[in-house]
Amino acid sequence: MKASIFLATLATLVEAIPSLAQQAIVLRGATVIDGTDAEPIRDAVVVLRGDRIEQVGPAASISLPKGARVIDVAGKWILPGFMDLHAHTVLGAWTVDSSSGKRELRMEYDDPASVEIMRTALAYGVTTVRNPSALTSAAISLRDRLRLGEIQGARLVTTGAILETVAAGDMVVKVTTEAEVRAEVARQARAGVDLVKLYARLTPDLVRAGIDEAHRWGIQATGHLWQTSWTDAANAGIDAIEHITPGNAALLPAASREEFLKIKGTQFMYRWFDLVDLDGTEIREMIDALVKHRVTVDPTLLAFEAIAWADDSTRFPTDIAWLIPPSLTKGTSGGALLSMGWTPEDYRMAKASWPRILAFTRRLHDAGVRLVVGTDAPVAWFFHRELELLVSAGIPPADVIRMATRNASWAINRPTDLGTVTRGKIADLVVLSANPLDDIRNTRKIEWVVQSGVMHKPAEFLPKR
Repeated sequence: MKASIFLATLATLVEAIPSLAQQAIVLRGATVIDGTDAEPIRDAVVVLRGDRIEQVGPAASISLPKGARVIDVAGKWILPGFMDLHAHTVLGAWTVDSSSGKRELRMEYDDPASVEIMRTALAYGVTTVRNPSALTSAAISLRDRLRLGEIQGARLVTTGAILETVAAGDMVVKVTTEAEVRAEVARQARAGVDLVKLYARLTPDLVRAGIDEAHRWGIQATGHLWQTSWTDAANAGIDAIEHITPGNAALLPAASREEFLKIKGTQFMYRWFDLVDLDGTEIREMIDALVKHRVTVDPTLLAFEAIAWADDSTRFPTDIAWLIPPSLTKGTSGGALLSMGWTPEDYRMAKASWPRILAFTRRLHDAGVRLVVGTDAPVAWFFHRELELLVSAGIPPADVIRMATRNASWAINRPTDLGTVTRGKIADLVVLSANPLDDIRNTRKIEWVVQSGVMHKPAEFLPKR
């Protein structure tokens, strides 16, 4: 009896001390766009306790917990935290090394810059990032320090070094046989990566070996694929495909393949869209395989906009340069690197193909391919530009929001605790001052960012000007 009285008294004391009882936070009065297929919840209440969502629903259906901290967010919109599934955040300045007689990209890892980039992501509502290439040891270290709370920033899911048939510094591991592919995938899996990245020149047999070995270790395989078709990769069980440019001759009508294979430079990424038949058998079979095997496709439209308009200094704002750590500005931008040597006609051709790129993206979405949102950029400011581009392709804002939240949680195998504003999920939220369903640009109007149940103002995460 005494023990029962003691426990009851202790429970009462703990309940009375918010720091021990995990005081509830109540967000009251907003419209919740929860990331599911449900209609928005108007005049909603979201109850947070610890790092989780305890309750969510119309105000009339929720009883406010005693002693809760109540925050009035009437007239606001609450969304799940955004996820950028192709953000280069474990990085350094890119340079072009021609010392060997060949032009090669080099990058030396910059930890302070990477930490700053991960922190800045939160200012733009990006609470989870999937990094698609990195020095393996550096990526794992950064991910684990974020996970342990040693540094503050977006949650990180990461690959290690890219697997490719040519070497390119520590960011790329050269593999030319199935045995080498399997050995490298196993090495990275033992080191603790979340997924492996298979790259453009890998042939179908090497891609199949990489996928099989990754799955044997219980991790995912993603691919930036050109030599291997998306159809072959999907049928081999790949989990995800990066970028909207298939760039594979076998996906073109037979009569166009020879012409396509004559293209030597990066112009081929755009020229492919001039030669493809979006209604042809090759594309129909590809889409069927993507849907059947639930392959995630990350368009990264922003990356291809940046390349096609690399000759136009007015395309992107210049007043965001302060968001980039100074050490990274010593390198060359990705768009300029990939369009190096282009003529004015090449730029004209790439821009002219843009409507077909958007149409292809819309075709994938309408067919039921699982699309997610990624930027191929380090700074999360650009995440919102990617949302705008997806809407410009004809995808409804509500679907784009689901791509950036729920679909992303599926893609990283975290659907039980991330991606929607539903009971029991980790409380990663964004509070907006305007309705993103009316105008997707309103995702930039961030009032609060909630990371694991902790409320923050976006300015807390921005670097000093």
